[in-house]
Amino acid sequence: MKNIFTLMMLALMAVGLSSCLEESCEENRLVQGFTPITVTADSWRSSSFFCGVPQPVCEGTSFYVYEQYLFMMEGTQGLHIFDNSDSNNPVPVTFMEAPGGQGLSVRNDILYMNQYTDLVAFDLSDPTKPALVGRTEDVFEPYSVFAQVLPNDEFVVDWEPTNERRVIDCSSENFSRDVFWDRGIAFASNENALSFDSNRSGAVSTPSGGTPETVGTGGSLARFTIANSTLYAVDDNSLKAFDLSDPNQPEYKININLGWGIETIFPAGDELYIGSTTGMHIFSIADPLQPELLSTFEHVLSCDPVVVSGDLAYVTLWGGRDCGSVGDQLEIIDVSDPRNPTSLQVTPMSSSHGLGVAEGKLFLCSQWEGLKVFDLDDNGLLGEQLDHVTGINARDVIVLPQDNDLIVLGYFQDGIQQYDYDDNGKLTETSRISVCD
Repeated sequence: MKNIFTLMMLALMAVGLSSCLEESCEENRLVQGFTPITVTADSWRSSSFFCGVPQPVCEGTSFYVYEQYLFMMEGTQGLHIFDNSDSNNPVPVTFMEAPGGQGLSVRNDILYMNQYTDLVAFDLSDPTKPALVGRTEDVFEPYSVFAQVLPNDEFVVDWEPTNERRVIDCSSENFSRDVFWDRGIAFASNENALSFDSNRSGAVSTPSGGTPETVGTGGSLARFTIANSTLYAVDDNSLKAFDLSDPNQPEYKININLGWGIETIFPAGDELYIGSTTGMHIFSIADPLQPELLSTFEHVLSCDPVVVSGDLAYVTLWGGRDCGSVGDQLEIIDVSDPRNPTSLQVTPMSSSHGLGVAEGKLFLCSQWEGLKVFDLDDNGLLGEQLDHVTGINARDVIVLPQDNDLIVLGYFQDGIQQYDYDDNGKLTETSRISVCD
């Protein structure tokens, strides 16, 4: 009887302690209301893609390099083109109105871009006036990174902040949601939480049995890439492939569901490396229009851009509200056997985001901490830090090893910063493309 009484008391204490723990939740979130500004599909499909006098960059959201040209997306409003033949003095060429554009890649003077749920193609023979040559309709999901569509089939083009603010406590079902709706108003911590981003690609390659193709280069946070005469795109949960046999009229061939949390895509030889919030997927594209999943390297819940050099994949993992876990690290993975990737090195980092690898060096964007350069030893593993520059809220980087150039995309008002790097990894600032006030 004494033992039964003791067990009952312990059970009551456990219930009481559980109640106290549940009641100890005191964290709050401040959110603001936003009303959507919308257009219909008929409206944006009738866009003229007007090209005019170069405009100031006000919201650089993604970037891309093709031959001597630097492309920068202006939110979802349009595309800036610069002649970057001299990285010390990039010259504005044009601004093309392109509502809904986010991801982009270029192959053999044809630029491919999404326009909301469509894929559009432009002839770049005259970079001052890209000419629309093709449209493939309804190939991207209407509720994804590429398009935000309301139940009335109207497409969100922008958000208007309201005066309504709310404090959400951690007992609310909306506390862990980045965005929630109430009576036609979207609530979020800030406007950035309401939108998404994109972008990346390759260099000069030779499709199997084909002739050489020239494609561009993007950053590590890309959602578009081109390999083997095929355009690949990833949205929030799938991989899509487009046949470019007719370059003006891409043909949508396959959609592969990958589960939620897909973020980036990187081509390396006959493989695609796809970063997600839960792991890195490796696909064979030996048959370009029938990608085959070789393996998935799982990691903690976090944001995950990936780049590949030789037999090594370099992955930055960072956490936070949008990315899951708390923590930040760089992981180097042996992918010599893509069916059995193996972790070789994990290094704690801080504020790591986009990255690039070239010539035995790793270039790491560290958000408000700037850009860091690390040595890679003879085995490709992380060595000492070679240089560190501040003054840019670094988001992503394009490495151009043929010219020892770096192009760094900043967050918010930081625009684009260009650098030269020497054999010792030392950085020299060459130019900056600032955003408007």
